[in-house]
Amino acid sequence: MANDKEIAVRRFYEALSTGDSALVDEALAAGWEAVPALRAGAGPEGWKANIAHLRDVFGDLTVEIEHVVVNRNMVAVRTVSRGKHTGELLGVEGTGREVEFRAADFHQVVDGRIVRTWHLEDYFSIATQIGLEFTRGA
Repeated sequence: MANDKEIAVRRFYEALSTGDSALVDEALAAGWEAVPALRAGAGPEGWKANIAHLRDVFGDLTVEIEHVVVNRNMVAVRTVSRGKHTGELLGVEGTGREVEFRAADFHQVVDGRIVRTWHLEDYFSIATQIGLEFTRGA
């Protein structure tokens, strides 16, 4: 049975997968902090803006939670996200390609709300799947 920490974290990803911003308000504390900081802004409103952006970039975005580990006030999560590259990302206009990428997050949860999230995703994989090429410097 899921505890309040895991429920908050699952709402965080459900909001991303569905676009339902009401879930953000249920999952995040008012002063939620993302590490690294989001370009879309701070707090729950920044996460809502980030969700809208990602759902524009990746049509039919889905987020599958692969693992959840709860330890005291920390929740570790591994996800795999999938979608069609339909909007501009990293200077590349939508290609229509199917993209799959993984992420790992650590969420600090207090009183049933996420107060801080440390996030790392596989941007290199995303970049190569949308057609960016990397050359070795001389």
